[in-house]
Amino acid sequence: MLIISIKFGYFNPMLKEFRTILLKAEERLSPFAMRSDQSRGRVRRMEHDPFRLDFARDENRIIHSPPFRRLKHKTQVFMSPNNDHICTRMEHVLHVSSIAMVIGQCLGLNLDLISAIAKAHDLGHAPFGHAGEHALNRILKSYNKKASFMHEVHGLRVVDYLTNYGNGLNLTYEVRDGIISHCGEKFEREILPDRSKDLTRLNSIKDRGGYPATLEGCLVRMVDKVAYLGRDLEDAIEARLIKRDDIPSSIREGLGDSNGKIIGKMVEDIILQNRGADAIRLSANAYALMKELRDYNYTTIYNTQNYGDKIANIIASLFNECIDILIRTHGGREKAEKEKLVTMAPTLRIFFDFIKNLNYKNAEDYEMVTDYIAGMTDAFALRSYNELFMPRAMV
Repeated sequence: MLIISIKFGYFNPMLKEFRTILLKAEERLSPFAMRSDQSRGRVRRMEHDPFRLDFARDENRIIHSPPFRRLKHKTQVFMSPNNDHICTRMEHVLHVSSIAMVIGQCLGLNLDLISAIAKAHDLGHAPFGHAGEHALNRILKSYNKKASFMHEVHGLRVVDYLTNYGNGLNLTYEVRDGIISHCGEKFEREILPDRSKDLTRLNSIKDRGGYPATLEGCLVRMVDKVAYLGRDLEDAIEARLIKRDDIPSSIREGLGDSNGKIIGKMVEDIILQNRGADAIRLSANAYALMKELRDYNYTTIYNTQNYGDKIANIIASLFNECIDILIRTHGGREKAEKEKLVTMAPTLRIFFDFIKNLNYKNAEDYEMVTDYIAGMTDAFALRSYNELFMPRAMV
């Protein structure tokens, strides 16, 4: 019988063999792949698990975390869809993971690292998709002009601090780097790994300018766009926003008129362009078609959403009210006032528990409120808004 200590120490010598076998398998990877035994490690040291290498362990920690579970109720493009066939944020990250792992296997990259980065890359998204992100950024700046909200940067904060009562998930530096560097809004033809990056200084990153330090991170960054362009097109057809025949003929002929066909063409191009290369690049033709599809989606889908002002009002109202509540209750320490507010709006109990459990030290009220609202699902944000601002029948 094999016995493992609580810290995964090896009481049975046979357990050491499993890790050796797993590391041996990684020797067949591309010379440009990140191997587990080359990882920079973690902020807080952990004993190795005998049955999982470090990146696989990260992926397990991510999918079992509350922020990952909340992705199933966060907007991808269409807010709080009643149609079960419309993509949510969780489906998107699973699509990215699936596509990237197919390409990664053909390129000889580390699939565990790809899977972990892909599944975690959008954990920092606010409710209501990019409309919520922009709204949260604007209201945050009204409290501090130097502050900003970017879901990539916030994603690192989610896994480092906001999960597990302030302890975070303690992920490897390479996965954390992939999260903060994934930028899905910038369309590049070629993404080169920045291996000179100091991974111990990831928390100092405040913008979207840097590239990932690993080729696996670069692949996820490219596939993020591949995954959502075709899927968003398909969802727009399902929502009757456009018709399949409306898709420009150049896109239909070059990439296809369905999500599956578009993904197939892009996957093929990425694999053929990057065999034996220390880069993730597209051919000139595929890049031109991807930009054309992006422009078409912006014109017919993203820029036609008419709820931006309403989302901005919801986010700003929640933000300002939560700030006021923190002031009125002295950060939740004034019990009588706190209980009165919770009676009127039961969701506030979650807010007060959130502030208490994270044990903030020297944090501004607007920072705590940003963390709280960014973690909301669409449905919880609407529920909170209704409790705080909509009248209720008393009998």
